[in-house]
Amino acid sequence: MSTSEVFPFEVRLVSDLEKVFLSRELNSPELSGPLYGLRGERVSFQLAVKSPRSTYLVPEIDSVLSPYITLRSVECVPCDNPCSPDDPDIISAEPGLYPAPLMPLARDNIFCLGANHWQALWATVALPEDAPAGLHRIAITLRTATSEVRTPWGLPPAPPVTVSIDLEVLPHVLPQQTLWSCSWFHVDCLEAHYHTNPTEEHFWEILANYFRDMAVHGVNVAFTPLWTPELDTAVGQERPTIQLLGITEKDGQYSFDFTLLKRYIGLARQCGIERFEMAHAFTQWGATAAPKILVNGERRFGWETSADSPQYQEFLDQLLPRLAEFLRAEGLAGKCFFHNSDEPGLKDIGRYRDSLRRLQKHLPDDEFPIFDALSEPEFVRQGVTYRPIPHTAHLAAFDSLPLKARWVYYCGGGPGDPSRLLGMPSWRNRSLGVLLYALRIEGFLHWGHNFWFSQYSVQQERFNPWLNTTAGHSFAGGDCFHVYPGPDGTPIDTIHYEVFAAALQDQRAFQLYEQLAGRDKAMALLQEGLDRPVKIADHPKGPEWLQDIRRRLYKALKSL
Repeated sequence: MSTSEVFPFEVRLVSDLEKVFLSRELNSPELSGPLYGLRGERVSFQLAVKSPRSTYLVPEIDSVLSPYITLRSVECVPCDNPCSPDDPDIISAEPGLYPAPLMPLARDNIFCLGANHWQALWATVALPEDAPAGLHRIAITLRTATSEVRTPWGLPPAPPVTVSIDLEVLPHVLPQQTLWSCSWFHVDCLEAHYHTNPTEEHFWEILANYFRDMAVHGVNVAFTPLWTPELDTAVGQERPTIQLLGITEKDGQYSFDFTLLKRYIGLARQCGIERFEMAHAFTQWGATAAPKILVNGERRFGWETSADSPQYQEFLDQLLPRLAEFLRAEGLAGKCFFHNSDEPGLKDIGRYRDSLRRLQKHLPDDEFPIFDALSEPEFVRQGVTYRPIPHTAHLAAFDSLPLKARWVYYCGGGPGDPSRLLGMPSWRNRSLGVLLYALRIEGFLHWGHNFWFSQYSVQQERFNPWLNTTAGHSFAGGDCFHVYPGPDGTPIDTIHYEVFAAALQDQRAFQLYEQLAGRDKAMALLQEGLDRPVKIADHPKGPEWLQDIRRRLYKALKSL
């Protein structure tokens, strides 16, 4: 190639609901404005870029909103199981490289671009609550880095390319989130990956980074390891110890040290998280045993301790009144909840009932309710619990039952379900927020904020989530974690995390319109053009429906 030859690059604005693949031609429609945003909202879009040669680009932003705009590089990761091939909406179920992590730009604000394939820059406009209202142009210019090191083969820089879009900021402020949004934060995964623990200050610095990131993305409940959670753990095996309770025992009397728990709660609050869920009091899948709990620095309870063990019951009888007293003193009555056992089946109903009653002796429902992921309505019909968290696929079975709160969870993604999987289109993920609003959902739960182990936690310290995105080839990619572990102790966000956060904003935007115009008008706007009520697995397909809803919603807000 002649050193005088100039290689142009192509830039195209696309929606945040598109996925830009290295191996596919970009068929996404060009994004046209204006975009809309409320004060306090995060608005995203993408710049898809393609060059005939690898090069280094430097983006420059020209806008009144520049202080609020962040650009990150959309990177691709290997995935052997991106989603089920049976779902009619999939992008692809083939193993390959899938766009997911959003990496900060390289040193000197450089975007590293490969040759002959599309790559994307993810633009996030984080509007503060005092953002200037009105229509604002966002212009982004991409220039070739001009230093000799960054211009391969001595080529002259390509002509700069500028793209622009308008963003209209409405004067309304996005209301506070009322949804309890739970995304199980596996602190032992943090320990294993960063080789640290609560005895080191570095642990708390890293924890703060993750808490702040959760708060930004609408995860407003912190999963709290009173003891090592028995989640996704092979029977008879154990996960790395993480226990915030200090426990000693002498002559049958237990003493409890809440120092680490108090620090954990205080740090979460400093980072913007005000609600908490306590680790499960019994093992997963039916409450058969006690979780791993250290007493006097040694393992006292675990798989060998049956759920109805008198020794474990005595421990709970001494702990729970003290713990409730501590939480009240921290102002957390009504702001936290407990778990009994995760995902019990119908065969476990008797054992689940007994273990639940043991907890309820000391945990008043109006102060410290007990929720669990369970999808069998018979638990409610028999009066065992009125606080189930059913899977999205089973939510309709609970419609007519007398629930004290309406929650839902998803795991994986069946046909029609909201789905954050790598091989699924982002509109499926984004549909969650509209559905949460339409169905009056008060709480949402997902099991994998940062599950960086293999299934059943068989592989732990040497497990690399950057290379194995499916928990040891066991789950679909995207289901196991929202964030990747950054090398400097900061989380690396993902496309599906950003889209999930945007879905929660959709729910809040509809709640704002309901406050101003009433629920009937809000639902009429949501249902406009449809011949039946939207449901989890029965709503219009494709990104156009969601984009149209948001346009109509913002126009309705603007008219007010």
